[in-house]
Amino acid sequence: MANIGYRLVSPLALALAMSACGGGTESPKQDTGVQDAPAQMDVPVDQAQGTDVAVAPDGGADDAAAPADAADAAAPTDGPTIECAPPPTGGAVPAGTAPMQAAGPTVATSPTRPELSTEVADGKYTIKKALAQGYLINNGTPPDGGVGAVTYSANDNWDPQTNGIGDPATFTPTFTVAADGSGTHTSIYLAFAEALNLGVCGRVYIRVMPGEYRGQVLLNSKTSAPNITLYSTESDASKTVIVANQSGATAGSMTLSATLTIKAIRGFQMKNITVANDYVEDSSPGNQSAVAMLLQSDLAQFENVRFLGNVGTLYIKSSSETIAARSYFRGCYVEGDQDFIVGRGTAVFDHTEIKYLTSRVPSGGSIAYPSTLVFNGYGFLFDSCTFTAGAGASGVFLARQWAEESDTVAIRGLPVGKMIVRNSTLGAHLAGAAPWSAMGARVTTPKEPAGTTPVVVYTSDDYFPAGVGPVPAEPYLAEYRNSGPGAHQ
Repeated sequence: MANIGYRLVSPLALALAMSACGGGTESPKQDTGVQDAPAQMDVPVDQAQGTDVAVAPDGGADDAAAPADAADAAAPTDGPTIECAPPPTGGAVPAGTAPMQAAGPTVATSPTRPELSTEVADGKYTIKKALAQGYLINNGTPPDGGVGAVTYSANDNWDPQTNGIGDPATFTPTFTVAADGSGTHTSIYLAFAEALNLGVCGRVYIRVMPGEYRGQVLLNSKTSAPNITLYSTESDASKTVIVANQSGATAGSMTLSATLTIKAIRGFQMKNITVANDYVEDSSPGNQSAVAMLLQSDLAQFENVRFLGNVGTLYIKSSSETIAARSYFRGCYVEGDQDFIVGRGTAVFDHTEIKYLTSRVPSGGSIAYPSTLVFNGYGFLFDSCTFTAGAGASGVFLARQWAEESDTVAIRGLPVGKMIVRNSTLGAHLAGAAPWSAMGARVTTPKEPAGTTPVVVYTSDDYFPAGVGPVPAEPYLAEYRNSGPGAHQ
């Protein structure tokens, strides 16, 4: 392939540019363990040791309104040219070959354990339909409190099941990160920073050699940036680990605690890697959320990735309330013990293990904490997943609903939290007759403005007054034909 004469910014120039931004913080509330805050002062990069250190995330603020990121601020300078990697050989490769898990027994719906009909489950809550459209909602204007029609700017029928990440053996890395210095970088962060300037390439492949990479890492947003694939060629994801140990208490907020922050506008991919936050909960007073990954990217794909933590392990967000950022997790593993899959993003989990840890909170915790806005059609969808737990777990909830503190005042009453679990295997640790937690349930809704009784929102009929809202009612929290000892009997 012919050389493309694109000039690169040096890592030092990028690092210096990254330290030019700043902001303030706010004290998180202590009742939920998962709060948000605006950006704070950037942390400098320790180049001598190759440590991956992130610029503080922006707390979900719209990137268009944020200060210019480092890649935009630093103009290309004279430097080496680089060839764009050729596309992988072999064409489209499925994300996995295992079919959808067979449907469990047919059960009747109940007020505390809503069950979808086959018509609704297969008519709307499939992987393809959940991911078919997204990004900007109603041209950036919140649609009438969720009552009016909703449009999406991207109606692309995105299908990451059919078009998986591919076989890493067929990838040609643009950069190779190796802790021992044998690659092009010792730092994932600096490889990301250089990749942001390669907009002439459709996709940049960054190979990470086995080892532990300690420190916070940021992939910033940039309109002209290429899509990025971060991968290991080792099929054992435990051999390649990105890890840090910050919490809301030590870093200043849930957002700032993230080990890996992905703010790329779209098209990020990751395969065969572990992302962990090994902060020891309760070792510092204050907010105990400790995020392994904060994700704000649309069309993001993850295959064979492990996310390790306790509180707030996987934070699936979007860069503003009117952006429906879609992500797909296939053959992954997520663990935690309280509200460990959280946020307002649209996320599909396919053939993924969700493990509840018991060493700290053996019973009564919630797995997910969705904050889906009422006008976004999809929150979290779990299809053909396995819900497991450590020894002694009991009375665990599938989810509770979260109104994110970072949402603007005008929109703060609109998060309802949406989650569907279908064709999955549920362990005996899950609460039997009422697996959706009322803890923190909203008190006021358009249906009950006086707020006399806490409301766990199962459908839009529980949220809107009679005669208002979708017809038929839209389910917010529900299951469909799951199996296992914790399934609806």
